[in-house]
Amino acid sequence: MNRHRPAHVDALDGLRGIAILLVMVFHFSFNGHGMSESTAAIDRVYYGISGAGWIGVDLFFVLSGFLITGILCDTKGAPHFFRNFYIRRALRIFPLYYVALTMLAVLPLVVDGRPTPHLAAGDAAWYATYLSNVKMARAGWPSFTGLAHFWSLAVEEQFYLAWPLIVFALSVRQLRTTCIAAVAAALVFRIVLSLEGYAIASYVLTPARIDALAIGGFLAVVAGDRDGLSSALLRWAPVFVVSSAIVLAAIGILRNGLRQDDPIVMTAGLTLIAAAFGALVLLAISSGRVARWLSAPVLRFFGKYSYAMYIFHYPILFFGPGVIPFGFLPEIEGSQLLRQFFFIVCAGTMTTVLALISWGLLESRFIRLKERFPSGRGVERSPLLVSEPIVV
Repeated sequence: MNRHRPAHVDALDGLRGIAILLVMVFHFSFNGHGMSESTAAIDRVYYGISGAGWIGVDLFFVLSGFLITGILCDTKGAPHFFRNFYIRRALRIFPLYYVALTMLAVLPLVVDGRPTPHLAAGDAAWYATYLSNVKMARAGWPSFTGLAHFWSLAVEEQFYLAWPLIVFALSVRQLRTTCIAAVAAALVFRIVLSLEGYAIASYVLTPARIDALAIGGFLAVVAGDRDGLSSALLRWAPVFVVSSAIVLAAIGILRNGLRQDDPIVMTAGLTLIAAAFGALVLLAISSGRVARWLSAPVLRFFGKYSYAMYIFHYPILFFGPGVIPFGFLPEIEGSQLLRQFFFIVCAGTMTTVLALISWGLLESRFIRLKERFPSGRGVERSPLLVSEPIVV
């Protein structure tokens, strides 16, 4: 299953940058500060748009499915296939994840006098074993601990655990069929859960979100085979991206925003969003113009550090009021957007600084260890091997 793929694609790093920016703007706009309650018309427009930023997680899922499946397909049959894959993933993911959990467990013990992000003792086992999404499906969203966003890391890790076994066992044709079946099954699963009143479970459980990962996986298989199917997908990708954006915008306008709790969005909408991002991934690796846009240095910068940014950005919300000063800024014709933008810049800067420290002191050191566990037959291949998937 070792097929030729193109060289490293910077545009995929740019897509990852877009994903983390969407998520950060969404969280920084809607949590803890009351600014999103403004009734000014321009504020409502802004919050209607930024309120769709949660879809950045779906872009991360599609990218992970695409990159991981490509790595597995390119290295299938190589010596130590499973050992090297799991160790390389662990070296990339575990150090920062468990350091963050430790910090959130210790932080309340060293900070007095104000609420802090924290890992509750009763939840420690769920997070340590990457089962926080199961906990949330059973008990609902956690109180504001700074860890609610870790559900997506659990989904990704569960995917990383099971997907190599599937890729190893199936032929290319069977893997394509499995990806298509997984997309359909995820949609049906979400519909059933939603009808039964388990809305949160339909959003956070891996079987309910496997369609985004499977769409990425399907595209990785197709992109490795220059046949009629891949050509047709590439030909229709621009039309699909535009038409999907129009449909999603219409849903947002007609249903008061593209909201996570909207039944239409939670069911068919999630599959449409994933498919649109899948088409965008195809354009990133095939269209020179799109690739140039997505390869902007600022996007690739955020893409490089997106894992740590995702880990750290949400706990920062605890330190907004009183620590990040925005009250001195005036309202303009009743609009609070100046305050909102100032807060986003401050919180985003804090997140970036923490991510740079994490990269320099922790992540890069473990990434270098991956050289001891080569991912293939000694040949570094394209984005699927060079552009490492960063989880979110």
